[in-house]
Amino acid sequence: MIKKPNITIIHYSCPPIVGGVETVIEEHAELFSSRGYKINLIVGKGEKFDKNVPVAIIPEMYSLENINNKINGELDKNIVSDLFNKRVETLYKKLKKKLSKTDVCIIHNILTMHLNMPLTAALVKIIKDTNIKFISWSHDATFNDPLYNIKKRTTFPYNFISQQIKKVTYVTVSNYRQNKLSNLFKVNKKNIKVIPNGINLVKLLNLNKHSLKIFEDFNLFREDLVMFAPTRIVKRKNLKDAIKITLMLNKLGKKSKLIVTGPPNPHILSDREYYAELKKLAKDKVIFLHEYKLGGKRGHIDQGIIRDLYILCDLLLFPSSEEGFGIPLLEAGIFNLLIICSNIEPFKELCGKDVFYIDIMKKDYKKIAKDIIKYFDSHLTVNMFKKVVRNYRWESIFETEIEPLINSLKR
Repeated sequence: MIKKPNITIIHYSCPPIVGGVETVIEEHAELFSSRGYKINLIVGKGEKFDKNVPVAIIPEMYSLENINNKINGELDKNIVSDLFNKRVETLYKKLKKKLSKTDVCIIHNILTMHLNMPLTAALVKIIKDTNIKFISWSHDATFNDPLYNIKKRTTFPYNFISQQIKKVTYVTVSNYRQNKLSNLFKVNKKNIKVIPNGINLVKLLNLNKHSLKIFEDFNLFREDLVMFAPTRIVKRKNLKDAIKITLMLNKLGKKSKLIVTGPPNPHILSDREYYAELKKLAKDKVIFLHEYKLGGKRGHIDQGIIRDLYILCDLLLFPSSEEGFGIPLLEAGIFNLLIICSNIEPFKELCGKDVFYIDIMKKDYKKIAKDIIKYFDSHLTVNMFKKVVRNYRWESIFETEIEPLINSLKR
């Protein structure tokens, strides 16, 4: 088994200090930790936020520390004082000691921002003196930013943030930042990697980890359309029609899956036979959740997971031929989930003109599928949701971008 490298993340601060970079650092640290990496942080201010992520505090690293503010005032007057040099040496010694067991060091912003130039200078000195692999993770670059007015400062120590440092791998969070940095450094932008920031769906939406695992296990984030049918398997729910619609959507080029939550009635032979017929028809386009082992228990789908599926799925597909009411339609409405349902009287009474009705009795699955695609594609907020969950989940970014970058540095 290949030993994973020890990772250190460096920044001016970390949580509970509030900031965009601090949030990213927290996510990065937890992603590394959860995947078996030994990870620690070195910051100027902050606290331990995860039991598996040690946080070392070096107060001189904090960008708003008093002496640093004094040094910044001197640098504004083009004065590189003894105070600056002493601070560089102090930071160099403290950081080098803390980095003694580090294989890969990720530096957020410090090599492209001027907020603590003694810290930048100390890190450049360490980069030259050690065999550690360094990554400069650039969220911002202040050298060309008119807000800070430091563009004309090209001499020491500002040359450290206006030029590419040898032995450092540069990462930016967007193509825009990549272009800015490549122009600043006068290097080909291909030499600067783009890895976007992401979102933590579990934290942001307060999701059950099992709900997310359902989507990951069935690769549902890569589907064009994930439809939800929260129902038991009985004939009046018209699940055979729902499956045929799903198959037609795929035939028309819309990669689609249908999630059915409930089981058939085990006491009624005809329901079991009907279920066997549905499974044969469905192939791999339908997920029958009662068969899925969730946390080691087959079919353990509680209300918390149902709630999460209303959030994560793209639309409710409910083509019943007969209902007394229609609670799932109300639940879908609460979660702003698009609703596709049969045009029966109870549903019309509940929803009026606020859902998309299909005439399931005509069995024209091609027309229904085309109408669903047109309806779905016209909702821009849904399209944005698909883009976010497909491209900007932290788990996906880590697996496709961050970890491969770390592995490439080992070679």
